[in-house]
Amino acid sequence: MSAEAMETGPSASRTGSVYEWIRERIIDGTYPPGQRIRERDVALELEVSRVPVREALPQLESEGYIETLPRRGAVVTHLTVQGVTELFDVRASLEVLAARLAAEACAAGADAERLTGLLADAGKALMKGDEGLIADLNAQIHEDILELSGSRLLKRLMSPVNGQLRRLFHVAADRDQAVQHDEHSTIVQAILGGHAELAAALAFAHVEHSRNECLPIVEKSLK
Repeated sequence: MSAEAMETGPSASRTGSVYEWIRERIIDGTYPPGQRIRERDVALELEVSRVPVREALPQLESEGYIETLPRRGAVVTHLTVQGVTELFDVRASLEVLAARLAAEACAAGADAERLTGLLADAGKALMKGDEGLIADLNAQIHEDILELSGSRLLKRLMSPVNGQLRRLFHVAADRDQAVQHDEHSTIVQAILGGHAELAAALAFAHVEHSRNECLPIVEKSLK
């Protein structure tokens, strides 16, 4: 969304756009851990008042992207071992459910064309060695499985988790992406085939494999 659209749109829309703008810069590392988020600087860059920036910060804090510190204000949080462990604990339950529901939806005739397209795009990005694009597409595959599940409640519960997951994928971009792609391929094939329990089992194994890869990377980054 353009700065002009942010300024002229409804207040809630402006706040939401500012929230997304800041969040994306935290996720992709433009705003690294420890970076101060100054209301004035963001407002000037987006050509909006400081009000929507101020209103966006509490949501970012509630979702774990920033924290408010004495005399420093809003600061981008660091990924922690505890935080990443909790992220994977939630994923091990909710993503497994999403895969099961998505497979059931496909068995009932749901259209999974977008999911197969994302998987194909991820394969192309892998061949090009574009780590940033691979990370984004991998996250989109997870989000589309969630969309395919058809559960509104599950989507609401997973929304903040998916943002943190994308952030983690960028930090841990040097994992074996070929293995990640192969795992996504098997999960997607199970979903497309309508094999609900197989899709759930593969999703659980994928989450646990990702946990075992990501935790050492996060631990190393904190040393």
